[in-house]
Amino acid sequence: MAEENSINQEVDNTITSQPEKLSEVDINLNQRLSSVLLNEFNYHLWSMAVSLALGGRNKLGFINGNVLAPKNISLDYEGWLCKDQLVMSWLLNFMERKIAGIFSYSESSLLLWTKVKEMYVNQNNFAHVFQLKRDISVIQQEGKSFIQHLGSLKCMWNELDVYRPYTIDSTVLLKKVKKDKIFQLLSSLSADYEDLRSHILMNLELPTFTRIYATIQ
Repeated sequence: MAEENSINQEVDNTITSQPEKLSEVDINLNQRLSSVLLNEFNYHLWSMAVSLALGGRNKLGFINGNVLAPKNISLDYEGWLCKDQLVMSWLLNFMERKIAGIFSYSESSLLLWTKVKEMYVNQNNFAHVFQLKRDISVIQQEGKSFIQHLGSLKCMWNELDVYRPYTIDSTVLLKKVKKDKIFQLLSSLSADYEDLRSHILMNLELPTFTRIYATIQ
């Protein structure tokens, strides 16, 4: 019995000392974990989708700083590097090809994530919000089942909530009202004003209604 217990203990020690194996999902470097690909206008929605996908695979720590790189002389370094490069490949597969090329030479997934955030987090989303509100205002069922139609609406509503989260702050609400009036005005313009409309929406700060009115005039 003592000999049997000794053998079992050796087996247990062998199992626990083995490095963590990556699953078939983990080793698929070309896998896209979400249909949301980073473009020039959807950083906030993309970062949320990435965080959810990586969190569900226990890899979120590689981009939020909770899993730091061990020293390269450490026995743990190779295992960390393998997983970090896996996360980097997933992040790049989350991007449109032209954008992935900009970040493909990052040294780690944390640095890649940080560089993307620095480039896009302060970018205005006026054009994207404008298009979302425009699409919501004109969407029609057009042969789709009610469930499909409602699903499309909910998708756009949820995306709009990402860029314009719920608030009871009166100052923020007043700004939203003013922006909505501007969006309604721009949306009502004819196709002749498309270039001007795009120019206005690409401003880092949305001009006032009076300024936009004067510009159109």
